[in-house]
Amino acid sequence: MSTSSTAYLVIPSGRYRLAGMGNRLGARLIDTVIVGIPIGIVAAAVVASTDSSNEFPAETDSGFGVGAALLVVALGLLASIAYDVGLTATQGATFGKKALGIRVARIDTADAPEEGIGFAAALIRWATLVLPSALCVIWGVLCAVSPYFDHVARRGWHDKVAETFVLAAA
Repeated sequence: MSTSSTAYLVIPSGRYRLAGMGNRLGARLIDTVIVGIPIGIVAAAVVASTDSSNEFPAETDSGFGVGAALLVVALGLLASIAYDVGLTATQGATFGKKALGIRVARIDTADAPEEGIGFAAALIRWATLVLPSALCVIWGVLCAVSPYFDHVARRGWHDKVAETFVLAAA
C-alpha cells in the first residue's frame, strides 16, 4: 500500500488501483440523478393524477394517499434495482461509474474489467446500501462515506457485505 493518495489492491491475480473517493461519490451522484429524474417525473404524474382539489378543500383531502406514495416508492426501488443491480451484475459498473472511470469487482473478477460481479453480489451490495436508507436516511449517508474509514482497501460497508472492491477502470 502506498502512502500517497493512490492506493492499490494486491491479490493473487495482480495489482489493481483502487478508485478514489471523489470518483466514487461523484458516480453515486450521477447514478442518483439518472434514476431520480424519471422517478421524479412519475411521482409528479401520480400526484397530478390523484389530486382532487376543488372549491371546498376543507371538505376533502389532497387525494394523494398512502397508496400513491407506496406506488412511487415501489417504482423507485424497482428502477434502482434494474439500473444499479442490473448494470453492476452484468458489466461491473453503472453509467455513473463508467463516466468516472471506476468499476466494481470481486477478487475473482478483478482481472476482467468488463465482467460483472454477478446478480447475487450486486443485489447484496445494493440492498445493504439502499434498503436501510429507505427507513433511515442517516444509514445511506454513513454507508456512502464508510469507505473513508477503511484505510486499507477503501471498502464501504456495502462492499464488505458483498465481498466487492471498487477499482479504477484502467
